[in-house]
Amino acid sequence: MRHLAYLASSTVLTAFLLSGCASHGQPVVETPSSGGVGSGTSGGTGTSGGTGTSGGTSGGTGTSGGTGTSGGTSGGSGGSGGSGGSGNFIPTRPGYYPQDSDGFDSETSETGAFHAVPYQGVVNGGQSRAVAGARVYVLQVNSSSYGNASVSLLGSDNAADSIGHYVLSGEYGGFSIAGHYTCTAGHQDYVYARGGNSGDDGANSAIGLMALLGACPQSGNFDATAPFMFVNEVTTVAAAYAMAGIAADATHVVSPDAATLKIANAADFANIATGVAYSALPSRPETQVPQIKIHTLANILSACINSSAPTSISCSTLFSNARSNGTSGTTPDDTATAAINIARHPHANIAALFGLQPTLAAPFLPALASAPEDFELSIATDESKNAVASLLTHP
Repeated sequence: MRHLAYLASSTVLTAFLLSGCASHGQPVVETPSSGGVGSGTSGGTGTSGGTGTSGGTSGGTGTSGGTGTSGGTSGGSGGSGGSGGSGNFIPTRPGYYPQDSDGFDSETSETGAFHAVPYQGVVNGGQSRAVAGARVYVLQVNSSSYGNASVSLLGSDNAADSIGHYVLSGEYGGFSIAGHYTCTAGHQDYVYARGGNSGDDGANSAIGLMALLGACPQSGNFDATAPFMFVNEVTTVAAAYAMAGIAADATHVVSPDAATLKIANAADFANIATGVAYSALPSRPETQVPQIKIHTLANILSACINSSAPTSISCSTLFSNARSNGTSGTTPDDTATAAINIARHPHANIAALFGLQPTLAAPFLPALASAPEDFELSIATDESKNAVASLLTHP
């Protein structure tokens, strides 16, 4: 199962991130290491022209078998070395994900959209399920009128659809965007992942995940400021609550001047370099962040993301209770847009939405044990113990 192999690799990725290596620029390309060296057992002593024992078990390149000593009529022949084993690929650090030699991704039946080069992120369904074959877009918040589409930034050397150009996430969820886009300095940008297969449950077009990058640097890319990112349910909740006041859906976001700071402040809720929610503001440890409620919202989204199809019970329940007007209006068709609608209407359908949180093995902990009064997200100071303004200004 891919999600079990990914669990091992995600542990390695986390160790890399905690070591601070991600702050040293773009990850290095790393070639998959070969299997271990098999040790062949030497031939046995021939008693009557006996044959030596066969070589070692499968693994890496086997060493040659020993030469049998003389005995009986003739010495036993040496055993042959063990054959090289295929092994299961687990990356040792962010840098490389394998692809079939002909460039074909068997998970998605698409070609040419995923490249075996240094990657900049991983698409997750929870913390241990890679989303393979997701279409990953780099989008810029539009500066025109409300309702217009976000601007697609990836270049024409990539595959395209009605949203824009995209790259594919690989078998372990990794994707590469370096060198494939140029953003406009000062404009707000985000990564949007759509579709894919989470944990071998089947392709699910309802998967929609976001990670807000912030304002484009003068360099025209985020290679130095965001060399690695997680795109998961937690980063989606943070982006959704930051953009809800200016987004029609996940791919139609505009940026009037009054909303710019709200977008930038999404970093107060979650860290895209680790994919987890903060418990306090990094710049003000005395200021609390509603981590438990963020985790609960992320778990609610995961129920649909980790299901097999948009028609699953989890997706159907989520979409019917996260409409554009709360209890009425347009039904979303992806989880990122559902998160935006929940942020816009945080008092609607609380019990039904909370019921989607997995009761066993919830991906993000700690989480709420019972339904809250609402799904507003606000931060509170130790001095006042009162909630300060949410990132979202309700219309």
